[in-house]
Amino acid sequence: MDLSLVPNPDIIASVADSKARPKLVVGFAAETHDVQDYARKKLASKSLDFIFANDVSDQAIGFNSEHNAGVLIGRDSDIVLPMSSKRVLAKSIIGELSKVLG
Repeated sequence: MDLSLVPNPDIIASVADSKARPKLVVGFAAETHDVQDYARKKLASKSLDFIFANDVSDQAIGFNSEHNAGVLIGRDSDIVLPMSSKRVLAKSIIGELSKVLG
């Protein structure tokens, strides 16, 4: 059997680099180690305004859980969002981004 793979387009980087770029471009980084370091690299390399990073190796949060926690990283800020339901966490992220949009 022969399997040919092709790279997927980097959609979030395309959005961030487009002429019709939104006011804020926010990405997500699901990492298993060096979570904040990898997220900061993605923030810069993809020209994002913010990235929400979480540790998916933690079985109590993330995949297969109703809860999550992480850090909303901006160019000049790190906002730690403690473990909560995913609904509450989403509202917290939206609240923080709303402050930026004014």
